Amino acid sequence: MQKDIKTLPGGETQITLELSPDEYQGFLAPAAKKISEKNQVSGFRPGLAPYDIIKQKFGEAAILEEALSEIITHTFVKVVTEEKLETVGSPEITIKKMAPGDSLIYEAKISILPKVTLPDLSTIKISRPTINIKDDEIKKLLLGLAKSRAVEILENRPANENDLVKLDYQISVAGVPQENATQKNSSVFLGEHHMVPGFEEQIIGLSAGDHKKFNITFPKDYFQKHFAGKECEFSVSINGVYKLEIPELNDEFAKSLGHFHNLGELEKQIRENLQNEKENEVNRQLENDLLKNIIEKTSFEIIPEKLIANEIHLMSHELEDDLAVRGLDLHTWLSNMNKTEEAFEKDLRPGAELRVKSILIIRDIAQKENITTDKKEIDEEIQKITGLYQDNQENLEQINSPAYRDYLSQSLTSQKVIAWLKEKIVK
Repeated sequence: MQKDIKTLPGGETQITLELSPDEYQGFLAPAAKKISEKNQVSGFRPGLAPYDIIKQKFGEAAILEEALSEIITHTFVKVVTEEKLETVGSPEITIKKMAPGDSLIYEAKISILPKVTLPDLSTIKISRPTINIKDDEIKKLLLGLAKSRAVEILENRPANENDLVKLDYQISVAGVPQENATQKNSSVFLGEHHMVPGFEEQIIGLSAGDHKKFNITFPKDYFQKHFAGKECEFSVSINGVYKLEIPELNDEFAKSLGHFHNLGELEKQIRENLQNEKENEVNRQLENDLLKNIIEKTSFEIIPEKLIANEIHLMSHELEDDLAVRGLDLHTWLSNMNKTEEAFEKDLRPGAELRVKSILIIRDIAQKENITTDKKEIDEEIQKITGLYQDNQENLEQINSPAYRDYLSQSLTSQKVIAWLKEKIVK
């Protein structure tokens, strides 16, 4: 087998292979058997027609065509293994020459994992921030919890600050009602300022049955880009004004939640939950910081476009899943943000590049430090996950698939590398 390997721009490699008839001869008989299994041959049961009969009935070219996939898979993998190439994804195959009894020539274009040159990790130091829980934070969370248990009392009076107002509204720009900008019986808690700045001030003083139109200019950095910086007209109808009867924060309130004997126990639980949340946030930030520091000091060969495109695709799907939980879809979200898919993918690109570089660094460290995940660890993790999906057969099948085991192996190994880096870098 003759081979020619060329490095192409953009982190790709082109492999040209030429096989003589003798080198691919062994693949023809199994291919003929497959043809016999898929096609009726008079006088023979499926799969049992002799090679010469198949050759006579379907032609040698058809047999070679049937064998082509196996020939390419076998020879391509052989060369990649021999040359110790670390490939990404599937190759792009181009047949250059194929005829029975003659040489078979094909080209395989494949992306190659780029090599990375890590810095001296001992020169990188990151400090772990101190976590402080303030009494005001506990008080704010307690008040929020009490407010969530408030009794809504319908009032026959104008709305005051701290009331709950249920209303309908529609937003127009230059007299044109905007898509996905109409809400029915929306709950607005006056004083919490969740709406666009200036909205609540227009609602205070209105009563049930009142209608009002007013203009508000949205902030230039407003998250819904099609409203950002624009003067918009609101058309509002008040459905009801409610006083919130918020329970007093005492032992009785704590007992009403079902798991506490007094207010002190509730405060302790809230403090512990807040401590855990802050620790998780600090750990996430430390991971980002240490990887960012390593990336800045690491040299990368050219990263194949396929790697970045795959990561952009993954990030897009992650957002779609997140939006679905909130009852939205990507198309509507992009419309609200006044973005095209092309612009959206362009925005994702810097983050995708960082994620790819992080993956390459973690992979390189795992290899150099011999950080691995064994079968027992994967089995234990699968057992934990399986317990969560006992009633979902589809998920159980996915969890027990070879592909998911590979994913778990990579995920667990990555976690070990991050833990190793924290030990080495974080002080």
